[in-house]
Amino acid sequence: MTEIDFRDYVEVIKDWPEPGKAVCDISRLLEHPTVFHEAVVRLAKPFLDVQPNKVIGIEQRGLALGSAVAYYLGCGIIPARSIAYLPEDYSRPVEFIPTDRLADRRLALVAESIDPGDRVAIVDDWLVHGTSVLAVEKIVEKLGAQVVGVACVINNLSEARRKLLGRPEIHSLIENLETDMFRHTD
Repeated sequence: MTEIDFRDYVEVIKDWPEPGKAVCDISRLLEHPTVFHEAVVRLAKPFLDVQPNKVIGIEQRGLALGSAVAYYLGCGIIPARSIAYLPEDYSRPVEFIPTDRLADRRLALVAESIDPGDRVAIVDDWLVHGTSVLAVEKIVEKLGAQVVGVACVINNLSEARRKLLGRPEIHSLIENLETDMFRHTD
């Protein structure tokens, strides 16, 4: 197989969800079987040495990637999913993840899915500020588990934001995807 330039499978959608903002859409990467397979293998392989037993996939595309990474590693998958509300009769304990990324929803994960001593890998599609990953990491630690690594397609974290995450290692397919829409203001 020839070397894949994953940038060819990322679309930057400018001025959305509002003027001056942008999102990176990895849908084409997920849609193309060969590219998707190679992305999963490259994201999963660095975790072989640290041996996670669970993967947390951050909604939505991070959950799709995280599921495939978990399968490759033989791990369980825990969704960090966006929810608008929970029904009153929902019986599983939930940890809400503070985030300002979703105006009308919050991210949440089922707390009993993480056991003390678990070794957890976190997968997301795109890291800009790392807010969601940092919040997930804090919840994992609160529950007595350890984050052993983070994987993403696009890593646009500034050095200051990377330091906030401390250890674990961040594995990505694309580093510092530059567009005219992003300027680090740390």
